[in-house]
Amino acid sequence: MASITKIIIGVLTVLLLTATASSLYFWYKKPSTITQTEYVKVPEIKEVIKIKKVEVPGPERIVTIDKEVIVERLHLPDWIKNNPDEQAIASAAIPPYRGTTNAVALLNTKTGVGQVVARQEPLPLFGFLNEREVGVRAGINIKAEPVTSIYGQWDFVRVGSVKIGVYADADSKGEAKAQVAVGFRF
Repeated sequence: MASITKIIIGVLTVLLLTATASSLYFWYKKPSTITQTEYVKVPEIKEVIKIKKVEVPGPERIVTIDKEVIVERLHLPDWIKNNPDEQAIASAAIPPYRGTTNAVALLNTKTGVGQVVARQEPLPLFGFLNEREVGVRAGINIKAEPVTSIYGQWDFVRVGSVKIGVYADADSKGEAKAQVAVGFRF
C-alpha cells in the first residue's frame, strides 16, 4: 500500500511541475498578434526574415481589390483606409488550426494579380497548452433523479494528440471529485 501511495505522489508531483512549467510558458510568452476584433500587421515567418530582399521588374499595372468596398465589407482599419499607398491585392480565409499557419502573398509580375498561399505547419510531438473550460451540466442519474453539477478542466500539456490536465466537478447530490484528465480529442 505504501508503494502505491509513493507512485501516486510521484505522478502528482510530475503533473504539478508540468502544470507550473506550462503556466510560466504562457505567462511569459509574447501575446498573440492576431485578435478577433481588428486587423493587425502580422509578424513574418521566422525563416523568411533571414532571406535577402531583391527587386524584380514589376508589371505595368497591378490588379487590386476595390478599396472602398473591401474596407467597408471587411471593416478594415483606418490605417489602411486612409493611406492611398496601401492596396489590397489578395485575401484569404484561413481555417482554424491549433498550430501555426504560414501564409505568403504572391504577385504575378506578368498579370499583376495577387494571391495568398498558406500551409499549416504540423504540430510538434510535445507542447504546452493553456486550454481551460468551466461549465454547468444538468440531467438525470441512473436512478432517474435530477442532478446538476459544475465542473472545470484545465489541459496544460499535449503529447501527440493526447491532452493531459486536471478535472474537477461538484454535483447537487453533494459529491465532488478532482481527477487527472488524459484525453484524446477527435
